[in-house]
Amino acid sequence: MPAPSYERYGLTGNPFRDLSSESLSDVELFHVNLDLDRALEAIREEVFSKENRAVVALVGLHGAGKTERLLLTASEARARKAFVVYYDMTAKTTWAMRGLAETFVKSANFGGFKQLFSAPKWYREVSALTKIKDKGYDPVRCGRVLGEALNANAPAVLLLNDLHNVTAAKELAGFTKALQELIDVIKPGVLVMFGAFPAFMLQLAREQPPLMGRLNRTVVLPRFNADEAALMVAKKLLAKRLVEGLDPLYPFDREAIAKLNETAYGNPRRVLELADAALEYAATHRSYRIDTEVLRNAFVERKVKEIDRIMDTSFEWSEDSLLEDPGRGGARGGSTAPRGGIAHAVTADDDAPVPAAADRGPTPTPRGTASADR
Repeated sequence: MPAPSYERYGLTGNPFRDLSSESLSDVELFHVNLDLDRALEAIREEVFSKENRAVVALVGLHGAGKTERLLLTASEARARKAFVVYYDMTAKTTWAMRGLAETFVKSANFGGFKQLFSAPKWYREVSALTKIKDKGYDPVRCGRVLGEALNANAPAVLLLNDLHNVTAAKELAGFTKALQELIDVIKPGVLVMFGAFPAFMLQLAREQPPLMGRLNRTVVLPRFNADEAALMVAKKLLAKRLVEGLDPLYPFDREAIAKLNETAYGNPRRVLELADAALEYAATHRSYRIDTEVLRNAFVERKVKEIDRIMDTSFEWSEDSLLEDPGRGGARGGSTAPRGGIAHAVTADDDAPVPAAADRGPTPTPRGTASADR
């Protein structure tokens, strides 16, 4: 089989090869604004003007856009001269609290002040947390120290990426207790935002209700509709265009994009992955257009399953416990994908089973109307 050439499509290469696109420049270029982004913008504006404080949870599957929105928030905060602490909690994190304290210290920028004079009190206290020798630390003290550090640097944002990975560090109880104390301490001018999987949020709702009660907003990231998927694909194609004046989606046709999005179950990252498979197949087989037939052949060649890593009915039971929306009755198990949205609280159904802590992989947002705020 000949090596694929993308010049026939007016492209320098395959723009979908990099699926993550999580560098800041990529995020700003390829981000697709949804209704919830306007709500998040309003929240950020209140914080940066020190009119309010906010605690926001971004809830979604792998690839739904949690990290993307955290990075965008970090970029805007830096542009507004705010104090930014961005902590990426990976599955390999072994010391969540100590790692967070170290990130606070690295985020401080005193210029020559720190070398010439004594550092501020908050800096000295946070530095002491970096020397924690075991996981039996005092979570109340840690949370208070970090909260006061954010207050001292307001406007300030604390961004926690993939908070669900705290379970891998075996620090869930201590870290979430510290986070609860931190939230109690912060004042207007401070934003705390974190991203997490739905199953983890349900675990918190059952095991850490005081923390869940302190969240101002729970933003459930929606699945893309066909138009949103088309816009993201067009943005990616534009980055590699050689020829001007072409249809923004060329070589894809609209029907193929709609089918691709349906196959991806509306998951943005999965849309990019399937678009990569389709474009590579089309280029290798010298197809002039990517229609539904080419799409089907590409998926067969890649051994793609329509529900692979996206659709998992094991999460459908949790709809009523994830979002408060009494007008939704009977939506569970329906056939229409949700559009996500914003909820003011997350609650747990006392009779529903709680997912195991290890159940952190991709599971779909439950079907039905997500929120009246949407």
